Amino acid sequence: MGRARHASIRWALGATVLALSLSGCGPSPAPADQEAALAPSSPTQARPLVVFVRTEPSSPAARPLVQAGASLRFVMRVFNALPALLDAQGMPHPELLASLPLLNSDDWQIFPDGSMLTTYALRPSLTWQDGHGLTADDFVFAWRVYSTPVLGLAGQPPWPAISDVAAPDPRHIVVHWKLPFPDADTLATKSSSAFPPLPRHILETVFDQISTSGRDAFDNHPYWGAQYVGAGPYRVQRWETGTFIDAVRFDQYALGAAKIPRIELRFSADQNVVIASLLAGAAHVATDSSISKAPEALTQQWGQSRAGAVFQAPSSLRYMGFQLRAEVANPRAILDARVRKAVAHAVDKAAVNEAIYAGLGVYADTPVWEGSAWGEALDSSIPTYPLDPRATESLMNQAGFTKGSDGFYRGQDGRLSLEVATTEGADNVREMLVYADRLAAAGLSVEQRALPAAQAQNGQVRSSFPSMQITGIGMGEQALNGLASSQISTADNKWTGGNVNGWSSAAFDALLDGFNTTLNRSERVLLVRHMLRVFADELPMVALFFNAQPFAYVKELRGPAPTAPESNLAWNIHEWEFE
Repeated sequence: MGRARHASIRWALGATVLALSLSGCGPSPAPADQEAALAPSSPTQARPLVVFVRTEPSSPAARPLVQAGASLRFVMRVFNALPALLDAQGMPHPELLASLPLLNSDDWQIFPDGSMLTTYALRPSLTWQDGHGLTADDFVFAWRVYSTPVLGLAGQPPWPAISDVAAPDPRHIVVHWKLPFPDADTLATKSSSAFPPLPRHILETVFDQISTSGRDAFDNHPYWGAQYVGAGPYRVQRWETGTFIDAVRFDQYALGAAKIPRIELRFSADQNVVIASLLAGAAHVATDSSISKAPEALTQQWGQSRAGAVFQAPSSLRYMGFQLRAEVANPRAILDARVRKAVAHAVDKAAVNEAIYAGLGVYADTPVWEGSAWGEALDSSIPTYPLDPRATESLMNQAGFTKGSDGFYRGQDGRLSLEVATTEGADNVREMLVYADRLAAAGLSVEQRALPAAQAQNGQVRSSFPSMQITGIGMGEQALNGLASSQISTADNKWTGGNVNGWSSAAFDALLDGFNTTLNRSERVLLVRHMLRVFADELPMVALFFNAQPFAYVKELRGPAPTAPESNLAWNIHEWEFE
């Protein structure tokens, strides 16, 4: 399909809202022992907003030490506050900050050598959810933690660009930058480069022991889990492992106490359970991949009962990644770009679109969506790989493979056999089977493997696939940063890097460095275009679809709406209302 048609489908999908009205339904009761312990005025006694997410978070932190395998952006937003947040249009607004610094002002100075100095003022009287004051020292401490090489995150933005962070007084943060950093005005609000504060009063003692005792005690500190203390609109009240997190509003949240007193986060990879709960009135929201890309059972029944709404908007990239670690790749032919391009030409996106997306798929050729902040970088100079069996055959022949009598490609070592892996789940497995079937029809022998959802949280497992893996990543700028060589997940960084394919390209890295240190937007657009050309030429992955993440909610809930992909669907959750 051409880009023009892709664009029309994308915009139609992003704007589609199945607006339906609510039939009566009863609340989900809170545990009896918890209710008995609560005073009548306690927010935990209020009717909870029950929200399903697909996977239990490894940590609710804005930037956890262990990289999660699934995107849980709703969970992150509920419990955290950042210096600034992005609204529905992707525009930044102060959250913990009192205001955003302006370029070429006293608060954002650029020096002839390219270094910078930025000064930030915090809102007055900020507190952590345990009542301790949140001050500039907590940002200084966060910089110390995240820039510590042994913890594995020091190579991720913005840390490599920062030379020092200081707190001249409790309300002011001064950051000295080694290099120009375009998002310095918001202290890197984007999830891939966020600068969250960390509670020094909780973590400093155990952090200071890393050099003598190792990192295990710090990694395993209960702060990162059930005893999490954030500064967001909600705090952890109770965490039942494998079942739910009970969250209550944090009255001292920087932007004001949330209107909904209580949220119950439930985890389920079984969308039948999620949909049945929504239809029965036992749950009120489904997000973070807890329901399928085209939840027909839900939309059809809600369409008749007029019980709720579903909207979809591109939020992440679905891709087929190739294993590019020479020591892991099997067969080694996958290291040949000609073989990867041959596979790309055999990928039948249209078949998957009909089988999985009900014909509404948002096709992807690169990690950048036309409707995103960097969509203008896309043009015809960036190669694409449409379905073309003749191109597959030509490339395979060039790589030394010919079809045998059985119709499959063979080389000097016999039949070429590839493995394609995905995370278990009804849609994921169906998707994998369709791709494998079409690849086989093109002469590529493929074995399938479904990875248990729990293992998908393990960075080492996610990085150790032998041939190909169908998975997801943030789109646009987040995806580009995740493809850097510095983001390759390894034992040294505790498998936290987003580059699970192990792709390393000096040309791409140089362009990305320029992109992350250039302040002029027009120049950055050109750098994105050049990065996408390198990406297409070396092809570390086949971009498949921009996931239009379904967000389902009952009509009693007011506030959710589609947002720009750079933002978070729950950015304004503190303003949501639930009857």
